[in-house]
Amino acid sequence: MTTQTTQSTPNTQATTMTDKTTISSFLRLFDTPTDAIDYILKAHDDGKVETTEYTIPFYTFNRLLTPPRFIAYSDHAPQTHSYEVAITGLSLTMVIEFPMGDPNAIHIFSKYLQHALSDGYGAFECEEINISNPDDLECSALALQREVNANRVFGIREFITKCDPTYITDAQFERNCRDLVDLLDENKVITERIQYINDAQYISQLA
Repeated sequence: MTTQTTQSTPNTQATTMTDKTTISSFLRLFDTPTDAIDYILKAHDDGKVETTEYTIPFYTFNRLLTPPRFIAYSDHAPQTHSYEVAITGLSLTMVIEFPMGDPNAIHIFSKYLQHALSDGYGAFECEEINISNPDDLECSALALQREVNANRVFGIREFITKCDPTYITDAQFERNCRDLVDLLDENKVITERIQYINDAQYISQLA
């Protein structure tokens, strides 16, 4: 009979080889996901965790402009780009990334870490992502919005196809269908805008 031992700390050699990792890679350093989460929470209790929320401007598609285009309005709150959890006290500071475009990473962060690592009001130290080129900034923001929209589309489709019809009204069904169309239309426009910027940058490099 084989007895499995619980690994309460990450493999030291694996840890010291990198200073930045995804949550998926971090989980693989432990015997179970619970051990990994407990390790982060214990490090937090010991004052060895710093959590940062990185933001990026939110771009709104304004159809009333001529020509219609995306605008980052100054009075619109930025969107969350990612969270980073930095664990100190190792040979290198280990930084675990939780990108908003990764639904699994955000699920883990929201369910198991967000409340414990925040300031008690759900807030974190915030920094705007450092992208100086305005075209690159817009492309990065729009790519994130497209990914978030795609995740919402998947969730709505799952809800519509799996929900018992007796528990959803006609109005709810129609609203979900309209949301699907709106999200897909928005992603089509986003993709066209990203392609336009990329083509313009490529032509500029050739000039």
